[in-house]
Amino acid sequence: MNTNKRLRVLYVDDDRDSFEMLKVMLDMSQIEVAPARSMFEALTHASSERFDLYLLDSGLPDGDGVTLCRTLRAAHPTIPVLFYSGNAHPEEIKMGMAAGAEAYITKPYSERLAPMILQLIRDYREQRSLFTHFRTLEAAA
Repeated sequence: MNTNKRLRVLYVDDDRDSFEMLKVMLDMSQIEVAPARSMFEALTHASSERFDLYLLDSGLPDGDGVTLCRTLRAAHPTIPVLFYSGNAHPEEIKMGMAAGAEAYITKPYSERLAPMILQLIRDYREQRSLFTHFRTLEAAA
């Protein structure tokens, strides 16, 4: 878990304008955004840095967000994944959710993004806290 005051999100999208817009918007909610423009960059960052949430686009130059989501979920099961994509096809959304994402927001609905990020991180932290509590009780018994 990130011990800094600001939350850290890895945003995987090859569109620089989208990144710059989200960086400014999420900064107002005390969320730091790190960019990755490809699956390769995302996996490199995820293996060497700590993030509170992964924010994925569905189309990437070297693969797709669904494959990346599966890979990140397998490597980091305690970090939530949120899709933020212009692809609003119901099948694409189903595939993203089946790959392990907690939510899928279609562009351009960015006003829902910060509240959703904060809620997902809060939910994951509460789940981990409960798990730790029950493990402590089991060990004491």
